[in-house]
Amino acid sequence: MDAVEGIPPAVTEETEAFWAAAAEGRLVVERCDDCGAESFPPRGMCRSCRSRSLSPAEVTGRGRVYSYTVNYQRWTPDLEVPFAIGLVEFPAHPGVRVVGRLRGRDPEDVRVDDEVEIGFEPGPGGYAIPSFTVVGRGQAAGQAG
Repeated sequence: MDAVEGIPPAVTEETEAFWAAAAEGRLVVERCDDCGAESFPPRGMCRSCRSRSLSPAEVTGRGRVYSYTVNYQRWTPDLEVPFAIGLVEFPAHPGVRVVGRLRGRDPEDVRVDDEVEIGFEPGPGGYAIPSFTVVGRGQAAGQAG
């Protein structure tokens, strides 16, 4: 899949820190300076206490596939299908889930709870788009996605 095609993201005051970090190969989420809650996607206001005092918090370490889908639709002539898109959560960042392409395993073999590493791929307009490499089979391997 070539993610370079498509519409570039709309960079706003709320999302600017995310896209700047992504360009450096870092995944960041919003952390509330008042209550410590973390959230994604960035929206400029804490989902827990409604504070507008937020700072970027870098997500490091491995995540786990919370949910996923396998796409079979060829949206553009050069798009290779199938490919998997996953919702990934991070044990060190409770409640934070990030969407991205799942790589490193046949899309038909991705499972809920698979372990992933954070990565990025080239996106529209030169932006770096989150993607994740599946590196291990999770405990829930027998579950369907």
